[in-house]
Amino acid sequence: MRRYGRTASGGPSVSAAVPGTWLSERGAAETSEPFTFVVALDGLVRLAPRRSEHVDCAGGADVLAAGETGFVPAAGRWAVDEVTNHSTGYCPDLDS
Repeated sequence: MRRYGRTASGGPSVSAAVPGTWLSERGAAETSEPFTFVVALDGLVRLAPRRSEHVDCAGGADVLAAGETGFVPAAGRWAVDEVTNHSTGYCPDLDS
């Protein structure tokens, strides 16, 4: 997989290990729109509110992929509803 360059330093985000708790703490307005995400070089998915910069979400590090993802509640948990590669900070290829 391709690595995308680094251009800034860290910001608040959450790893995919605990997305259900983190998403449940967001308000309805925030969960109704997609979130910023990056996939770190170790495969860890990091999430941040939509208006967060991808480079900040990644802590300025190289990433495997970047974009936006939406979630919907389903059967008592959160399920991915959509995924894009929309990131002006990393400008990932379609195959990311």
